[in-house]
Amino acid sequence: MPYAASQHSTGTYRYLPAIAPYSSGVAAEPGHEIIGVRFDSPPPVVDGFARLDEECAERGLPPSALVGVELRSPAPFAFGAFDEFNETYQQLLAERDLLEDGVNPIARTNVVPVRSAPGEPVLLSAFLVRRSAGAGGVDFVVAGGGEIDGLDPDAIVARGDVSEAGLTKKADHVVDEMRARLAGLGKDAESPTLVDVYTAHEIPGLEEMLLDRLPAVGRHGFVRWLTRPPVVEVEFEMDLRRVSGWRAL
Repeated sequence: MPYAASQHSTGTYRYLPAIAPYSSGVAAEPGHEIIGVRFDSPPPVVDGFARLDEECAERGLPPSALVGVELRSPAPFAFGAFDEFNETYQQLLAERDLLEDGVNPIARTNVVPVRSAPGEPVLLSAFLVRRSAGAGGVDFVVAGGGEIDGLDPDAIVARGDVSEAGLTKKADHVVDEMRARLAGLGKDAESPTLVDVYTAHEIPGLEEMLLDRLPAVGRHGFVRWLTRPPVVEVEFEMDLRRVSGWRAL
């Protein structure tokens, strides 16, 4: 689907409006950069947001500096349970006045480790926008996206088909979606420096597909996470990003 970016009210970044739980991606405006912060011991989501409040305060950043999060969950949610989780999550954003006229600008990836999954949803990392010492405007975070449009189970591509052909259709759909999100942010398939793939399945030909359609993979490679997407029946997810450094918390 084509995307049109909206500028955030702070003027520090733009985002791709999507659905209530998250945006499809964010990109720093000129003069600004995005950094990542990662927890050594990921805390429960509520505690993690409190820690991010402290981190922003220590850096002299407003709460609106938060532009993206990475979560890990204990098991794929049924669709109804996922709605309930998202309501709680959105309340955390609303408490910090992070919604833009009711629209969620924050990018998010939420996946389930096949092994050593947490006992409850936790906050693995977050992304903050700040002024850049240089020209800035190059960093971005494309949110996690699977082979489903919105949160309608009937919209799952090749639903229930985990054959080689079915998984290839799913991956093909997700790569198309990643390219569309890049375009919406004013980026292209050469732009990412980190490409993440989230699936519990081996998909023959995936490497060639990524090399052909996301040429950045030829320079930077990609990271395969042995995980499942956050809702049942979805089998393949990706996200992309380029950020100006990381800090461990």
